Amino acid sequence: MKKPIFSATVFAVFVAALVASATVIAAVTPKPKLTFFKSAASIGWSDEGGSSPNDPTNAQSIKIVVPGTTGSGAAGAFTYGISEAANSIVGRTLGQVDFLSFDTMNFLGNGAPRISLITMGDDGNHTYFLSAFHCNDTLSGGWVEADFIHDTTSCFIFRDSEIAGYAGWAAVAAVADANHEEIIDWFLIVDEGPSTTYVDRLVAQDFGWVRSGSPGIISCLDTLC
Repeated sequence: MKKPIFSATVFAVFVAALVASATVIAAVTPKPKLTFFKSAASIGWSDEGGSSPNDPTNAQSIKIVVPGTTGSGAAGAFTYGISEAANSIVGRTLGQVDFLSFDTMNFLGNGAPRISLITMGDDGNHTYFLSAFHCNDTLSGGWVEADFIHDTTSCFIFRDSEIAGYAGWAAVAAVADANHEEIIDWFLIVDEGPSTTYVDRLVAQDFGWVRSGSPGIISCLDTLC
């Protein structure tokens, strides 16, 4: 039996199809997994507290329990490794961040729940404390929304051990960007207690998390977060 002979035209079409397929596969953005951490506390997805009014698609939220007094335990969430690279908040200046928010219910301490941002600038590392207590708008059912980027009326963000906060994201971003700071880490955390906290629609730049598993990861590249 003779081996089939491909014409130059057929071969060219075949190669073009392979290249196109590879391009499509490379263009698919992986969904970054949210990782939980804890110390003398507990954290996990739960339907006990229900879901934020901003997330009517399911009944889950992240439940964080700190059983002891403040300083005795902590729990939170972050991305790292492949998931960190897929999300792209690390490496950005504050002025380049488009989405950074979460909804929360039940506990609202002075410094938690919060997102902590760690940066590296001209003069070393800095930590920015984004607490829902100092930046929130009331939703229904006891939930509040902490939108640190777009809330321009009731948002104060604190830096390092400075007592005075910065009124709004634009103000704190101007300081950080002038110091050529880039984000090197971020995490959601509750470290005040005793407390039970529910968090939903946690969003950090390109992605958000609304329930457990891959279906619960939303892309801010496709829709506004």
